[in-house]
Amino acid sequence: MSYQGIHPLVSRGRTLEIQMETVANNLANVDTVGYKADQPAFAQIFAHAVGVPSASDEELFTDGEHLAPYSGLGQSHVVTADMGRNFATGRPTPTGNDLDFAIVSPKGFFSVQTPQGERFTRAGTFRLNHDRQLVTSEGYPVNGKEGPLVIKGEKLQVSEDGSARVDGQPAGGIKVVTFPFPERLQKLGGSLFAPVDAGNLPRILEDVQLAQGYIESSNVEAVKEMTRMIEANRAYTSMQKAISVADETNQRALTLAQV
Repeated sequence: MSYQGIHPLVSRGRTLEIQMETVANNLANVDTVGYKADQPAFAQIFAHAVGVPSASDEELFTDGEHLAPYSGLGQSHVVTADMGRNFATGRPTPTGNDLDFAIVSPKGFFSVQTPQGERFTRAGTFRLNHDRQLVTSEGYPVNGKEGPLVIKGEKLQVSEDGSARVDGQPAGGIKVVTFPFPERLQKLGGSLFAPVDAGNLPRILEDVQLAQGYIESSNVEAVKEMTRMIEANRAYTSMQKAISVADETNQRALTLAQV
């Protein structure tokens, strides 16, 4: 088997490695609040020509190369086309903490302010900082409908539509946004997301459904991910065996050519 024959196997091996890494990362975040599972998408690329043309017909003859200067017609390889996100809603889990919130609807993200600008998350595990401002577990301020949310009182009550009251008095509300194309959001660390193109800007979600005292669990399905890991591992083993067979075939061909 030629290099062009081995190349598709090697490219397939790389995609299997990416698949294994993705599954491992998903499983590592099975208990991460608001985590959205990664879903790699692969594409088959057909190569029309692989190789470098000889400088001249004389050089081709002198080198003893009697094959066409281009080879690999019809060969293909597999590449990672995209790293998609599974935005299926995770299970709402009760915590009994008035500073925990879950977005029940599949649409919607909390808006938080980071040193890099406005970012978005489904993880509603909030707390109060020393200024009694509502912040994320990392300390990023949670954006309200009318600016920063400062809880000047004892009892915080947030209705399903995000409106807030402190000790019975109106106190603005939690800002929840949506995106025209959530699948095009860039995934950052700490369960944060950010838009990467001007056609996918956030807008206020009008029909938001919030649940106070709940958190949204990770949407990773552990059994399904374990199945994918087993399948990828078996495919990788088969690919390695195929490369070994191809290498042995090449070695025998070289030996016969030298006789």
